Amino acid sequence: MIDKSRSRPIKFVIGVILFAYLSYFISSGAIGIDLFDAGATSLVQVSNSGFFVAFYKVVSWIASPMKDVLWLVILAFLMYGFKYKIQAAWSLGYMAGAMVLGAIAKHLIARVRPINHLAADTGYSFPSGHVLGTFVLVSVVIILVVPELPSFRTAQIVKWGSIVWLLLVIFSRVYLSAHYPTDTIGAVLLAWTWGQVMEWFYVLWARNLLQWKLFYRSYL
Repeated sequence: MIDKSRSRPIKFVIGVILFAYLSYFISSGAIGIDLFDAGATSLVQVSNSGFFVAFYKVVSWIASPMKDVLWLVILAFLMYGFKYKIQAAWSLGYMAGAMVLGAIAKHLIARVRPINHLAADTGYSFPSGHVLGTFVLVSVVIILVVPELPSFRTAQIVKWGSIVWLLLVIFSRVYLSAHYPTDTIGAVLLAWTWGQVMEWFYVLWARNLLQWKLFYRSYL
């Protein structure tokens, strides 16, 4: 579960700085960013196969932002039913905040998507909404679900399976030319930084929420 951490403010500051620098370099059209994106994209797209196109399209469909929200709502419903009520509300707040911040960043940076992308996506490119939502979903699973699993082996399978899924989503967005690699990095930074804020809120307010009828007899 979420505990106090002295390093959390440092992590937050580092996340803010990295995301701010990345956003600035992208919005200013820095040559280094273009070179990095071109090189990383060529590595991901080294194999041009119809199988991989179909496979990554399925991955992207499952991991679309609205479906990420749906998966998290289902997970939160289950957590609430098992008396992890505060955790369920926290998870929904984490996702909602991340999506709002992602939408704001998209319109502020206004980065155009790569040309000839193979996914049916519209709107701005930075940060990736797919990766943003998936990172939040995976974080909730690792932070809240994995520690409560009865078997260590099961916990490790779920943990590493979730990480692999996140990596597949990241690769799918770049492979389909729906995003630049730095769009996915920006999404990870934004979700991770927002996660530090949400964890701080949990530590600060979780015990007080037990007084609310909605969260009565919730586990902490």
